[in-house]
Amino acid sequence: MEKRLTPFSRRLGLLLGLALIFGGSAFGYDVRDYEEDAGISISIVREPSGDVYGGGFESGVWLVGTPVFGELFGHWLANRLQDGNYYSIGMTLRLKPRTPVAPFLGGGGSYNGLTSDRNRGSRADNSFRDPDSSYWKGHAEAGVRLWYGSGAQFIEGGYRRHWTDSGRAFNYDWWFIEFGQSF
Repeated sequence: MEKRLTPFSRRLGLLLGLALIFGGSAFGYDVRDYEEDAGISISIVREPSGDVYGGGFESGVWLVGTPVFGELFGHWLANRLQDGNYYSIGMTLRLKPRTPVAPFLGGGGSYNGLTSDRNRGSRADNSFRDPDSSYWKGHAEAGVRLWYGSGAQFIEGGYRRHWTDSGRAFNYDWWFIEFGQSF
Protein backbone atom coordinates (compact mmCIF):
# COMPACT_ATOMS: atom_id res chain seq x y z
CA MET A 1 0.00 0.00 0.00
CA GLU A 2 1.43 3.35 -1.03
CA LYS A 3 1.45 6.21 1.50
CA ARG A 4 0.55 9.63 0.15
CA LEU A 5 1.54 12.93 1.68
CA THR A 6 -1.25 14.96 3.18
CA PRO A 7 -1.77 18.55 2.05
CA PHE A 8 -0.44 19.71 5.42
CA SER A 9 2.74 17.64 5.03
CA ARG A 10 3.32 19.04 1.54
CA ARG A 11 2.92 22.63 2.74
CA LEU A 12 5.20 22.00 5.70
CA GLY A 13 7.82 20.49 3.42
CA LEU A 14 7.57 23.45 1.05
CA LEU A 15 7.95 25.93 3.91
CA LEU A 16 10.96 24.08 5.31
CA GLY A 17 12.56 24.01 1.85
CA LEU A 18 12.00 27.75 1.37
CA ALA A 19 13.41 28.42 4.83
CA LEU A 20 16.57 26.50 3.97
CA ILE A 21 16.98 28.24 0.61
CA PHE A 22 16.22 31.80 1.74
CA GLY A 23 17.16 31.47 5.41
CA GLY A 24 20.80 32.26 4.68
CA SER A 25 19.90 35.83 3.79
CA ALA A 26 18.49 36.29 7.30
CA PHE A 27 21.99 35.85 8.68
CA GLY A 28 23.02 38.91 6.64
CA TYR A 29 20.85 41.13 8.90
CA ASP A 30 22.90 43.88 10.53
CA VAL A 31 21.15 45.89 13.24
CA ARG A 32 23.35 48.90 12.38
CA ASP A 33 21.45 49.20 9.10
CA TYR A 34 18.30 50.08 11.09
CA GLU A 35 19.37 51.43 14.50
CA GLU A 36 21.94 53.91 15.80
CA ASP A 37 23.14 53.94 19.38
CA ALA A 38 21.81 56.98 21.21
CA GLY A 39 23.75 56.51 24.43
CA ILE A 40 23.08 55.71 28.06
CA SER A 41 21.98 57.93 30.90
CA ILE A 42 21.20 57.99 34.58
CA SER A 43 18.09 59.71 35.86
CA ILE A 44 16.51 61.27 38.91
CA VAL A 45 12.71 61.24 39.14
CA ARG A 46 10.34 62.98 41.57
CA GLU A 47 6.61 63.40 41.80
CA PRO A 48 5.72 67.09 42.53
CA SER A 49 4.60 66.45 46.13
CA GLY A 50 7.60 64.20 46.79
CA ASP A 51 5.54 61.06 47.45
CA VAL A 52 7.13 59.16 44.54
CA TYR A 53 10.86 59.53 43.94
CA GLY A 54 13.84 57.53 42.77
CA GLY A 55 16.30 57.07 39.96
CA GLY A 56 17.51 54.71 37.33
CA PHE A 57 19.22 54.15 34.02
CA GLU A 58 18.20 54.43 30.38
CA SER A 59 19.62 53.13 27.12
CA GLY A 60 18.41 54.57 23.82
CA VAL A 61 18.52 54.00 20.06
CA TRP A 62 17.49 56.06 17.03
CA LEU A 63 15.90 54.51 13.98
CA VAL A 64 18.33 55.36 11.16
CA GLY A 65 17.43 58.56 9.31
CA THR A 66 14.32 59.30 11.40
CA PRO A 67 13.37 61.35 14.47
CA VAL A 68 12.07 58.14 16.12
CA PHE A 69 13.86 57.37 19.38
CA GLY A 70 13.39 54.33 21.61
CA GLU A 71 14.55 54.05 25.20
CA LEU A 72 14.66 51.05 27.54
CA PHE A 73 14.74 51.95 31.21
CA GLY A 74 15.07 50.52 34.67
CA HIS A 75 14.12 52.57 37.75
CA TRP A 76 13.95 52.11 41.48
CA LEU A 77 11.10 54.02 43.13
CA ALA A 78 10.13 54.82 46.69
CA ASN A 79 6.38 55.28 46.59
CA ARG A 80 4.82 56.80 49.71
CA LEU A 81 1.40 56.81 48.02
CA GLN A 82 1.46 53.02 48.26
CA ASP A 83 3.87 52.67 51.18
CA GLY A 84 6.18 50.52 49.09
CA ASN A 85 9.39 50.34 47.10
CA TYR A 86 9.22 49.27 43.48
CA TYR A 87 11.47 48.46 40.55
CA SER A 88 10.24 49.61 37.15
CA ILE A 89 11.26 48.12 33.79
CA GLY A 90 9.86 49.55 30.58
CA MET A 91 10.19 51.29 27.25
CA THR A 92 9.44 54.73 25.85
CA LEU A 93 9.11 55.76 22.20
CA ARG A 94 9.68 59.42 21.37
CA LEU A 95 9.56 61.79 18.44
CA LYS A 96 12.68 63.88 18.91
CA PRO A 97 14.66 65.87 16.33
CA ARG A 98 18.42 65.42 16.13
CA THR A 99 19.28 69.01 16.93
CA PRO A 100 21.41 70.57 19.73
CA VAL A 101 18.18 71.59 21.48
CA ALA A 102 15.71 68.77 20.93
CA PRO A 103 12.15 69.02 22.29
CA PHE A 104 10.32 65.70 22.38
CA LEU A 105 6.97 63.99 22.88
CA GLY A 106 6.62 60.34 23.72
CA GLY A 107 4.85 57.55 25.46
CA GLY A 108 5.34 54.02 26.65
CA GLY A 109 4.75 51.56 29.41
CA SER A 110 6.38 49.62 32.21
CA TYR A 111 5.99 46.87 34.75
CA ASN A 112 6.40 47.91 38.39
CA GLY A 113 7.32 45.13 40.77
CA LEU A 114 6.95 45.47 44.52
CA THR A 115 10.24 44.92 46.36
CA SER A 116 9.09 45.82 49.89
CA ASP A 117 6.23 47.44 51.72
CA ARG A 118 6.61 49.91 54.56
CA ASN A 119 4.17 50.88 57.31
CA ARG A 120 1.38 48.86 55.81
CA GLY A 121 -1.96 50.59 56.15
CA SER A 122 -0.50 53.90 57.31
CA ARG A 123 -2.49 56.01 54.80
CA ALA A 124 -5.91 57.05 56.00
CA ASP A 125 -7.48 57.16 52.52
CA ASN A 126 -8.12 54.13 50.37
CA SER A 127 -7.83 55.89 47.01
CA PHE A 128 -4.64 54.04 46.09
CA ARG A 129 -4.04 50.37 45.42
CA ASP A 130 -2.79 48.00 48.07
CA PRO A 131 0.98 48.07 48.63
CA ASP A 132 1.23 44.30 48.38
CA SER A 133 0.93 44.08 44.61
CA SER A 134 2.86 44.89 41.47
CA TYR A 135 1.24 46.73 38.59
CA TRP A 136 1.51 47.80 34.94
CA LYS A 137 1.46 51.44 33.94
CA GLY A 138 1.42 53.52 30.79
CA HIS A 139 2.85 57.00 30.41
CA ALA A 140 2.97 60.05 28.17
CA GLU A 141 5.78 62.58 28.38
CA ALA A 142 7.21 65.80 27.03
CA GLY A 143 10.59 67.40 27.54
CA VAL A 144 13.79 68.66 25.97
CA ARG A 145 17.29 67.25 25.43
CA LEU A 146 20.27 69.61 25.38
CA TRP A 147 23.55 68.45 23.86
CA TYR A 148 26.76 70.02 25.20
CA GLY A 149 30.53 69.54 25.27
CA SER A 150 31.75 67.75 22.18
CA GLY A 151 28.18 66.89 21.24
CA ALA A 152 28.35 63.51 22.92
CA GLN A 153 27.07 64.53 26.37
CA PHE A 154 23.50 65.52 27.07
CA ILE A 155 21.13 66.61 29.79
CA GLU A 156 17.44 65.95 29.45
CA GLY A 157 14.48 67.12 31.47
CA GLY A 158 10.77 66.57 31.22
CA TYR A 159 7.41 65.78 32.69
CA ARG A 160 5.70 62.38 32.63
CA ARG A 161 2.07 61.45 33.35
CA HIS A 162 1.40 57.85 34.50
CA TRP A 163 -1.76 55.74 34.30
CA THR A 164 -1.88 52.45 36.15
CA ASP A 165 -3.94 49.31 35.63
CA SER A 166 -5.51 49.79 39.05
CA GLY A 167 -9.27 49.96 39.30
CA ARG A 168 -8.81 52.79 41.80
CA ALA A 169 -7.56 56.29 41.05
CA PHE A 170 -3.81 55.77 41.24
CA ASN A 171 -2.41 58.01 38.56
CA TYR A 172 0.53 60.27 39.21
CA ASP A 173 3.01 62.58 37.52
CA TRP A 174 6.71 63.16 37.92
CA TRP A 175 9.49 65.43 36.79
CA PHE A 176 12.66 63.80 35.54
CA ILE A 177 16.19 64.84 34.72
CA GLU A 178 18.72 62.65 32.91
CA PHE A 179 22.45 63.01 32.44
CA GLY A 180 23.93 60.96 29.66
CA GLN A 181 26.67 60.08 27.21
CA SER A 182 26.28 59.13 23.58
CA PHE A 183 28.88 56.99 21.83
